[in-house]
Amino acid sequence: MKSAFLLGAASIALASPALGQTAAATANAEVEVIVVEATHTKLNAFEYPGMTSTISAETLDLGRPADLDDLLRQLPGMEIAGGPRRTGQSPSLRGQGRENTTLLLDGARQNFGSAHDGALFVDPSLLVGVESVRGSASALYGSGASGGVISLRTANARDLLADDESWGFSLGAGTRSVDEEVRGSASLYAQSDRFDLLASVSRRQSGDIALGSGDDLPADDAATSGLVKLGVEAAEGVRLELSWQGFDSEVIEPNNAQGVAGVDSLNALVEKDVSSDNLAFNLSASPSGLSWMDLDLTVYRNTTGVDEAELVSGRQLRRDLETTGLRIDQRFAFQLGQFDAGLTIGGEYYEDTQDGFDSAEVGGVRGGAPDASSQFTAGYTQLELEGPAPLGLPGRIILLPGIRHDSFETSSSLAADTSSNATSSRFAATYAPSDNFNVFASWGEGFRAPSINELYLDGTHFSLPHIILGPPVFISNRFIANPALLPESTETIEAGFSLDLADHFDNVDRLEMRAAWFETDATDLIDLDVTFAFDPGCFTPPFFLPCSAGTTQSSNVSAARLSGFEAEIKFERGPFALDASLSDVDGEDTVSGEPVGASTPTRLYLDGRWTLASQRLTLGARAELAGDFDEASDPASFRDGYSVLDLYTRWQPFAGHGLSLNAGVENAFDTDYERVFAGVSEPGRSLRLDVTWSQNF
Repeated sequence: MKSAFLLGAASIALASPALGQTAAATANAEVEVIVVEATHTKLNAFEYPGMTSTISAETLDLGRPADLDDLLRQLPGMEIAGGPRRTGQSPSLRGQGRENTTLLLDGARQNFGSAHDGALFVDPSLLVGVESVRGSASALYGSGASGGVISLRTANARDLLADDESWGFSLGAGTRSVDEEVRGSASLYAQSDRFDLLASVSRRQSGDIALGSGDDLPADDAATSGLVKLGVEAAEGVRLELSWQGFDSEVIEPNNAQGVAGVDSLNALVEKDVSSDNLAFNLSASPSGLSWMDLDLTVYRNTTGVDEAELVSGRQLRRDLETTGLRIDQRFAFQLGQFDAGLTIGGEYYEDTQDGFDSAEVGGVRGGAPDASSQFTAGYTQLELEGPAPLGLPGRIILLPGIRHDSFETSSSLAADTSSNATSSRFAATYAPSDNFNVFASWGEGFRAPSINELYLDGTHFSLPHIILGPPVFISNRFIANPALLPESTETIEAGFSLDLADHFDNVDRLEMRAAWFETDATDLIDLDVTFAFDPGCFTPPFFLPCSAGTTQSSNVSAARLSGFEAEIKFERGPFALDASLSDVDGEDTVSGEPVGASTPTRLYLDGRWTLASQRLTLGARAELAGDFDEASDPASFRDGYSVLDLYTRWQPFAGHGLSLNAGVENAFDTDYERVFAGVSEPGRSLRLDVTWSQNF
């Protein structure tokens, strides 16, 4: 059981001022209301039968996130594992890790995932919005979406310009003290009646990370990011958009960057070159002359690679993943009796091709990164019905059934090819007896196909000095391929409510509450089975050889159950606004009773802002409070609860566009706390300062 704890914190802040808001902030305010990208519906988010959240351009501007953890930690049910280093961070939703969390960037899948090398490579300064939907989403997104979907959107010129503006620019610079980071950025954008173009570049450079424990975590990171986006209004209601987003980072750190790992004989100091190129084409077509057409098409190619060079031995390692994909959706709106109906029909194809290399292995085979490819082909449909409640009940009802069928095949020269298929169904409903209250429930199936790395593990997992001969004689634990792996399958039920109380209080502009409980049953979970055992030859004189340290293989384990709750409150009254979320995730093996999954303690997140519009000033505070964590089989993994406070402010001294000064104090009380792993301290107090000059014409 998680220990109870007091939910209390003071948050004082200033909300986003109406003066000086960019077109991007205004546009993204609508994303708060209409859920489209991650759910493929056009339902009001208050009425959607599931838990969704958005991070607006205004929130991004006030917080100025520096990495994946800064960007996403405010989302309920979200955990960013891996520790403080950027390249070690990996997301999980509702207790399900990176393999069960689908990441989208401008609609394109981001499939790279490595425990040691990171998951997503994009500078947060390029983003204008983030949307998440939690719970089983496989009925729309297929393999690896049973935890949920995170959709990120980069800016285009129309986000940053008003209708009567033709071009503009933005220059920015910033620093923060916890890792001595310095950053700079420049953007130029323009639009005409039919065309719009944006070009942006940014650079970040940082060093060792000062932890709350007083220690410094060795890190040396320099990253350059770029974005070019061209949009064409081909006809009324028809938009074409071509974009390229690139990332290149040079890092010096231990091979395994997670946690507070140091350098030793099993974790060499390496120079990493992390690169990512994302090319995407998007078509949105709902021409006025064709009332039946409401089409979205995304074609993309992503190439992500990590090259490593061990500084002492000179050993070279490489991991490259190329993803090519296409997704098309057509939505039909019509009347079905008394119901307003929307039918989405779509298809998807994507292919992952991986290439690994290790100069220290025979044939260059890199352990954990086999040469292999996988292809997925899918078709899906979702029906959206909204109309009067049945049986004479007051109010309205929303029904949302959906189904998807996936066929997938994976091949490698290392072992036999494997293929399979899966069908994922979903049904969700909302009953709203009034406009300010509704209850919702959903049931959904999900699956995750075994990844390339899990199917075709090969090479060395780890090496140790010979137990008798010692260095320079080493023995290894070897990976073994398992093409017989079965897909993971999940079944999720969820129930919740939405409540709008703004009309019950004087001078309250907004007071909305949403809460849900969920439970996910998973079978055939894919786990890494490490058999650590020495050969008899290790103890046989006179040579004490051959000798090995066992084998490692992916395998399906029995079953698990994940459960938890989420709650969100949004409050606005005049110049004051407050966003709050409360979440909890538990997981256990249903056979052994042992904890499994990325369980989290009960966690409260608060973000309050106060607006002085006349001075164009925003003051704010964010607080995160967590209970004790004791959901682990090993008591050494228990963690104490914590309370962390961040302060931030933004001042825009001139009306309209122009100078913007952002400052903040993160972890204001220099708290030493452990959020992800026991023994892994988070960054200590950090002072942040950002200066931006933007001007539109």
